[in-house]
Amino acid sequence: MQYDDATAMAYALVREHGTPAYVQKLVKDAFGTAPSLKKIAQMRADYVNNDPTYRRSSYNAQPIPEDFAEVAPTMCKYQLLRHYGVKWSGTIDRWCKEAGVEVKKYVAPRKNRLSMMGRVHVPAEFTKPKDDYEVAADVLRKERFPVNRCNDNGLYNPTGKFWRVGRNVLTPEQLLEKAERYG
Repeated sequence: MQYDDATAMAYALVREHGTPAYVQKLVKDAFGTAPSLKKIAQMRADYVNNDPTYRRSSYNAQPIPEDFAEVAPTMCKYQLLRHYGVKWSGTIDRWCKEAGVEVKKYVAPRKNRLSMMGRVHVPAEFTKPKDDYEVAADVLRKERFPVNRCNDNGLYNPTGKFWRVGRNVLTPEQLLEKAERYG
């Protein structure tokens, strides 16, 4: 079938560029006239249906590298994409199918969460001994009360003489009485 120059160029551009409107613009810029969008779309459909190497994109039309059969079983798909400079993973799938090999399965690394790491064990020689008030505070903490040392105004003070239990400021004796009720 013979085409005029504009149609021949359009048919050649159909292989490289996706949209009919873009192909029409390129041909119109070169020749001043171009086939209709419907004609260009038909050319693209004929090309896609008749070309056996064409699958989804022009990236997929690359030939299989010679060392692919040896390299593919040692790498996962992402590594093969980077190794061969391929932009579409379907190309790797096609190469594996044609070469009769399987890629290495990707195993995601385990997340290193704090709960997986566990708690840090502090040796006994570095912990200070607990007095009766600290033990009473621990009893209330087990009952889900927020307990901490404070001053007489209720402001946090790690060496304070008073105890804040929830919203209440207690003396050490009141803390022991409350702990006896719960523990």
